[in-house]
Amino acid sequence: MNPTTNNQPVNEPNFEGEEMKVPSAMKTVAPEQANASLVSGPILILLFAILLALLGGIYYWYTILMSQPIAAPAMRPTAEMNNEPESTTAEARTGATDVVSTSDELDAIQADIESTRFEDIDDGFTAVENELGGALEATDTPPAQ
Repeated sequence: MNPTTNNQPVNEPNFEGEEMKVPSAMKTVAPEQANASLVSGPILILLFAILLALLGGIYYWYTILMSQPIAAPAMRPTAEMNNEPESTTAEARTGATDVVSTSDELDAIQADIESTRFEDIDDGFTAVENELGGALEATDTPPAQ
């Protein structure tokens, strides 16, 4: 099969018996060699110095944290530590609630119920309602219905 170009036959050159010569007058230009590494020496030195400074700062921070004594958790003071006496009414009410029977007999339970003073409970509810009513009026919020 003969190749054709523009409907004309293409003749291949024949170099048989001829000596091959390398052109000597041709000027060859070597391509510029790109820097083999992306990071140059001064940049590596700068990054290493920054890394050393960062590690030194972390070590210094660690030594400061470890040199400070760890404080013991704060204890909540008791009434004796505060030296604050309770009111006599509060002590009496607390003492009255502690006077109950440990028995599970019906007669003992009935006696505990009869000895409990429910009149004080109504006074406590009234005080709570007054506080809540005052808080609602202070915020000027209409009460929910």
